[in-house]
Amino acid sequence: MNHMTRQQFLHTAGFGAAGLAGAAAMPAHAEEHAMKFPIPLADLPTPALLLDEAAFERNLRKMAEFLKARGMGLRPHAKTHKSADIARKQLDAGAVGICCAKISEAEALADAGIGPLLITSPLATADKAARFSALAKRQPGAMVVVDSRHGLGLLEAAAAEADTELGVLLDLDVGTRRTGVACGDPAVALAQDAAARPRLKVHGVQAYAGHLMHVNGFEARRQRSLEALAAAAATRDAIEAAGIPCPIFTGGGTGTFDIDIDVPGMTDLQCGSYLFMDVQYRVIGGPGTDELDTFEPALFVWSSAISQPVAGRITLDAGLKALPYDWRTPALLDHPGTTYDWGGDEHGIVEYPVETAPIALGDKVKIFVSHCDPTVNLHDRYYLLRDGQVTGTWQVTARGCSQ
Repeated sequence: MNHMTRQQFLHTAGFGAAGLAGAAAMPAHAEEHAMKFPIPLADLPTPALLLDEAAFERNLRKMAEFLKARGMGLRPHAKTHKSADIARKQLDAGAVGICCAKISEAEALADAGIGPLLITSPLATADKAARFSALAKRQPGAMVVVDSRHGLGLLEAAAAEADTELGVLLDLDVGTRRTGVACGDPAVALAQDAAARPRLKVHGVQAYAGHLMHVNGFEARRQRSLEALAAAAATRDAIEAAGIPCPIFTGGGTGTFDIDIDVPGMTDLQCGSYLFMDVQYRVIGGPGTDELDTFEPALFVWSSAISQPVAGRITLDAGLKALPYDWRTPALLDHPGTTYDWGGDEHGIVEYPVETAPIALGDKVKIFVSHCDPTVNLHDRYYLLRDGQVTGTWQVTARGCSQ
């Protein structure tokens, strides 16, 4: 895309002056039948991404109220939902900003009027630094994390080219070993380098312990998260002692939302999956429970039983193109005793005791997703479910934005 915004790219690609709106208006095959909402859930073609709107709203409200009561901000991660409609609801509920994983994701949401945005992965090429500089110029509150002098140099050059100032956070490695500068002296030195560059403004630090989000057992997860983030808190203090204010200390996620509120100085959390929940998060356990049940399952794939070649197994029309392969399998919550497994690109296989036969050919079932983020990225839109009726759709605004 070179230095073009997503809006400009869509225009030059032939989507017309409406840009993103033109792309969003392109019909998906499931809507070629001109569905007029509301419709009964049973009439919705499959497979389809289904959002239980009431459960979603309760999850949205519960997290917002939980953090507000503790004086903590929420900067939710849009990599989970990739939707301008959902990001807007999070901001309306009091979120201090929205996180994005990639520059293209941020461009898509900015085109839809969403902000302020934080890009939570470092940018390490000149073209992406230039794209962020263009984004920040039209959305002054935008920020990006940095973890190297290489990245600082690219951002400084891009800011000078665009005649603007760029906001940055120091990305601290607290044990995930994926991105980030080491805590302690290396991070302080990098912060001093950033602060010395006139085109860059240091706003604070980010510390995300991604390797701890799915640790089984609340107490084990709590101990490890607080230990990991103690190093980040000490580093933030050291940066401030070096004369560089750090008003933002952001991080955390759904797996540690009720743990990281106790990290000294942490200002806001980057939770994403709490809105939908998934099997991976459900099984990690909460305080005194075997399941993390603070938030409700809200995201499902609607699927039809299409074939039954043998007893005790039935084939669904939702396979790898509707439910991505992961280390946990999706679940049919309405049909206990069944197990789902992938049966190829287009098919899923449900197994059950022969004597029960809970699903018949032609039946439609809700599949609770195993991992919400990549599941969403396989679909064009959410179908909104309320009181047994599909009431409308929300676009997956940033679907496929992986650059």
